Amino acid sequence: MNLVDHLANSKKAFRLFCVATALIVVGSSSQAKAEGFDGPSFKKGLWHFVRTLDLFAHRKTKHRLLEREVTACVDPTQAMKATFSSPSVGNCVSAKPEKSDNKYTFSNRCDFMGPVSTVITVNSDESYTEVNELTVGKLPRTELVVAHRVGDCQDDTQNSGRSSVSAH
Repeated sequence: MNLVDHLANSKKAFRLFCVATALIVVGSSSQAKAEGFDGPSFKKGLWHFVRTLDLFAHRKTKHRLLEREVTACVDPTQAMKATFSSPSVGNCVSAKPEKSDNKYTFSNRCDFMGPVSTVITVNSDESYTEVNELTVGKLPRTELVVAHRVGDCQDDTQNSGRSSVSAH
């Protein structure tokens, strides 16, 4: 498989990932278990998310595959509950997160793309970043999510979000 084919497949996988993540963030996760949740809590409200996906073809050569911005009325704590309750998928067994100061580190977390290394840095109950690193074959990918609360939800934005998408 050449780099162009790999990039095309990566874009398809990332689009699927974005849809799955949006469903988790926008809707409450019925699979998330409230009991035993020892992760971060965030204020409900209008949140702005910037998600980027980069592919590293060589150590110093980075290709931006996707950059997406979404503003939506959500409860990020529900998405965190789903992240922290990541079940095993096939042969992939999720590791328990390790907490150090304001960082939660999953050395191995299973999701639909396979095993990923995840670090969630909590800046406050209104701001966090999440870095997911995945190696597919010999080409590592890094997904960065920067999230911050921008205000309270209004009745007309309760179930809607504004988004813009640009693929590179």
